[in-house]
Amino acid sequence: MKKNKAKPYEKLALVYDHLMDHVNYNLWTKYVYNVSRKYVDRKSSVLELAGGNGKFSRMFKNYYPDILVTDLSLSMLQNENDGISKVCCEMTNLPFKKKFNLIYSTFDSVNYLLNKKDILKLFNEVKNILHHDGIFTFDISLEKNSELYVSNHEEKGMVNDIYYEHVSIYNRYSKIHRNIFEIKMQDGSVFKEIHKQRIYPFPVFFELLHKAGMFVAECYEAFTFKPGNENSRRIQFITKRESNAFI
Repeated sequence: MKKNKAKPYEKLALVYDHLMDHVNYNLWTKYVYNVSRKYVDRKSSVLELAGGNGKFSRMFKNYYPDILVTDLSLSMLQNENDGISKVCCEMTNLPFKKKFNLIYSTFDSVNYLLNKKDILKLFNEVKNILHHDGIFTFDISLEKNSELYVSNHEEKGMVNDIYYEHVSIYNRYSKIHRNIFEIKMQDGSVFKEIHKQRIYPFPVFFELLHKAGMFVAECYEAFTFKPGNENSRRIQFITKRESNAFI
């Protein structure tokens, strides 16, 4: 059977909520609120990067009502009609003139940037639209997470008569983590999506933030308040503009 190529999330958007039904959004949104609340208040202007279908932001809005969601995939943004303001754009080319108090990204979205040049562009874009006393918090996946995740990761499922298969592959030499999805539609057509993430060494983020004129205010093992390090599976960064380093 012929497999048609699809852009990342073009078809996956149709089964995304089913694929992610194991995610505890209540816990996750509460955690991001807890790491951000000492820096910003509930009236803050908030921007989500790579927000997908907006499910995280719909719950996060309970903490910060003034949220704008962005994502590169129009299919994901259009998947839910929830009344939240949305903009389709790249993380590395943000089309905003206003400034935000809180900018955040979840689900390892920064790992989707496959070279350091693009990560630096992201950090520069964020700095340009971040209030002088605002924060940018984001999570990243490290190699330990990829090695554990792919050890036995294949899954299949069906929702609304759409069948999907998911295989996860990590190449320890190229440091590329691939998530491959085959999606069979109701009419029998089959689409293949390949999602690539690069797994960077832990110090790279400190280096690139500094180059962009930002610094790490706090760095935790994700979902905890324990200090993160190169042996962590996932890291939660809380970053600020460098001009605030000594304020």
